[in-house]
Amino acid sequence: MEQKNKNALIGGLLAVVFVMAVGYAAFATQLNITGTASITSNWHVGFDTDRTSDLVPTAGLSGAAEPTGSISFDGDQSATLTANFQQPGDKIVFTLTIENTGSLDATLGTPSITMSNGSSGDGGLSVTSQSGNIKFTVSNPVSSSLVANTGTTTMTVTAEFVNKELSSSTNESATATITINATQD
Repeated sequence: MEQKNKNALIGGLLAVVFVMAVGYAAFATQLNITGTASITSNWHVGFDTDRTSDLVPTAGLSGAAEPTGSISFDGDQSATLTANFQQPGDKIVFTLTIENTGSLDATLGTPSITMSNGSSGDGGLSVTSQSGNIKFTVSNPVSSSLVANTGTTTMTVTAEFVNKELSSSTNESATATITINATQD
């Protein structure tokens, strides 16, 4: 009797395995996915090159000729600032507008600065670089977050004739290139 039960049990297990194999084969089919996908977002954070006249010169001595400056752009990621000074104490404050015209939110980091003599600025809350008697200081942007398509903020760059030991008029010039550092949120 025991042998009969064992044979029945083995036969039943084989039948279950057979049913499972047939069931798996019936449901196992190859899935083919066809179609295309496209990305419609774009990334674009840069200086607003239409706002090029935002500079305020301050003469170091009362009644002296004001310093002059100019802003030019290499694309819209870098701004080149030129400062021409007459005497120690002269200063020019440049205000640069940064805009996000892309469809992705952005975060601005510390900008980089390179001066005409090849020196680069250091990081931190502001970036400073000096060439001879002229120092450029770039303050981080007012806001570090730029909303897609509408976000704007400003950055201030101060150029100064810093050698206070010179007492007479002397013409000095320097150029600094400011480059935006932005990442996607």
